[in-house]
Amino acid sequence: MGSIKYVIGIHSNAIPSGGLMSSHAWITLTTLPQPQPLNGKKMSVSYGLWPDSHPKTTDNGPETDVRVGLEAASGLYNRYFELSAIKYAKFIQLVATTAHWRMTNNCSSWASDMIYNLFKIDIDADEFLGLETPRELSDSIRILEMKQKTSIASPKKTGAF
Repeated sequence: MGSIKYVIGIHSNAIPSGGLMSSHAWITLTTLPQPQPLNGKKMSVSYGLWPDSHPKTTDNGPETDVRVGLEAASGLYNRYFELSAIKYAKFIQLVATTAHWRMTNNCSSWASDMIYNLFKIDIDADEFLGLETPRELSDSIRILEMKQKTSIASPKKTGAF
């Protein structure tokens, strides 16, 4: 049995030239390889910020708007980062923190903030007037991926701390 490797992905399904709020952004945590009985297969879990009023969600009142498992394993635009054991522990802490969806704290700002809080890497989602969008996040991911391509198998190395 090999060591477990953690990879976090940031994703957007917005076309950079598309509508302002017509899409979604999220993150995934992929664990690879898995110990038995999963026979060495990767497992990805998605995390996204969703408003209580969205048809895919149930209004959960004051509970967190971070939803688990509603998104695909990847989007139109994706960037991946290797998580050390220390960063994995921080990720678990961050994703468990209560967050509420609002126009100025939406799916794209939440996903961008997660990456910043973990790695101090700014994947820009700012459009204008403080509004962050999946469209801008897609464009930022696209530019970063043109400079250095990443994948689950070849994530960006970020160091132990």
